[in-house]
Amino acid sequence: EEAHRSDLITFLGAPEVMSVRKLGVLDRDAASAVVDEMIAHWREHGFGMYAVIEREGGAFLGECGLRYLEDGTVPEISYGLLTAGRGKGYAREASVATLAHGFGPLALPRIVAFARGDNVISRTLLESLGFSLVWERQKEGRTVVHYEALAPSVP
Repeated sequence: EEAHRSDLITFLGAPEVMSVRKLGVLDRDAASAVVDEMIAHWREHGFGMYAVIEREGGAFLGECGLRYLEDGTVPEISYGLLTAGRGKGYAREASVATLAHGFGPLALPRIVAFARGDNVISRTLLESLGFSLVWERQKEGRTVVHYEALAPSVP
């Protein structure tokens, strides 16, 4: 929401976060445009990215949520945390809640995820959440991996 714009702009410009993400490190104008896209996605689809906020103290730690890929056909889970939020289980907790919402109330049949091939922490998290590797490809001199998770079948 608009109240998180300043934190998100700082987050999207933080090299320790964005250097391993597909958007790369963004300047203020580009980051503000991404926040506009996040807000528009919520309006259009009824779901999107959430701010990850520390329960005690209320510090902004990062983002996690679902968004449609550019072609609008498949939702992607995305997450990222500032250094202060890492190693404390926040990415896992936020991702579990995001997947529960996507496969539960939203009734999505499939959710995908992308990561840099060398981002071992992200890949380990995705695999622990039940994502399966679909492909690895070279893009702009680095390896990109594509994972997917299918909605659990109900007996």
